Amino acid sequence: MTCRQYFVAAKNIREHTNRLSKSEREKRTYTSSIQKRAESKFAKQIFFITGAGSPYIYCMESVKKLLPTRIALALAKLDENRIYELRLRQSGVSVNYGGKFFALGEGGICERGFSVTKAEIEQVVLKAAEHSIYAFNDQIKNGYLSLSNGVRMGICGEVVEGKTIKDFSSLNIRFPHEIKGCAEKVAPYLLKSRGCYNTLIVSPPGCGKTTLLRDLIRIISNRGNNVLVADERHELAALNGAALDVGRNTDVISGCDKNFAFERGIRYMRPDVLAADEIMSVEDAESVRRACAGGVNVVVSLHASGIGYDRRFKVESIERVVALSDKGGPGNVEGIFDGAGRRVV
Repeated sequence: MTCRQYFVAAKNIREHTNRLSKSEREKRTYTSSIQKRAESKFAKQIFFITGAGSPYIYCMESVKKLLPTRIALALAKLDENRIYELRLRQSGVSVNYGGKFFALGEGGICERGFSVTKAEIEQVVLKAAEHSIYAFNDQIKNGYLSLSNGVRMGICGEVVEGKTIKDFSSLNIRFPHEIKGCAEKVAPYLLKSRGCYNTLIVSPPGCGKTTLLRDLIRIISNRGNNVLVADERHELAALNGAALDVGRNTDVISGCDKNFAFERGIRYMRPDVLAADEIMSVEDAESVRRACAGGVNVVVSLHASGIGYDRRFKVESIERVVALSDKGGPGNVEGIFDGAGRRVV
């Protein structure tokens, strides 16, 4: 660009800005300032104090195709690596951007964002189900849809018990992040000469336990251990799309409950280590107990705040507990404890 072209362009921009109403100029300035504050907060966070690496997000483009055009365009104005969740409600659209929730509007992050209609929410679900709700009803009746590349859509609506969910009212789309190396500093406390300690990763929702678990699986696998991953909702390995890296000696069984995966896996795949995300029921905990009793090491995660989790989910054979929080940002390691609750580090 020549100097003359530069000054002509600058003049055109000034003239366009002067034509904007005062309220529109203030709106744009305010939106920009909110977004800058959000990005500044993210920059100050230590994403994982246990390791390094940039978050990598998969398949944002395929998700945008499911969304109303105005929302897809607004997302395009944000740094996609910082987007963790997108929530669609009739009361408003919000985005988890760098670990904090903000309203999503025409300019990206703003104070008052978009809202969506019930029809738009239903259309998103219909597109995600490839226009066949019946074909995906086993997932929908359990409150979610597994999209490609590890993306999960949580669904709210009217429950027809044991049959389906209808009259969809709100959605939560969660995006996976692969951060290779984030488990490097905790791994030495969890690994043995062969296999690993039976390990439980605990944290409240959104604190990075799935990301940490995925990288830990990769490390254990690449040390020569045969790892079997029970990927119930296609979130750990994402074999229904561009697969995430879970190591070169890892087998994945997906789309089934943990009891099925653990029993068949031990019997037919002979793993050294079994891994699964989100122990959510007493039945899941019992599957972990049986795996430990069968001489297989386990690495699993659980929604809980610290090590004082529900005793129904306690597994006597657990030897290490990694507690995460979001203090300073997702993935903060509060501590590593032994099975008796004594601090290891």
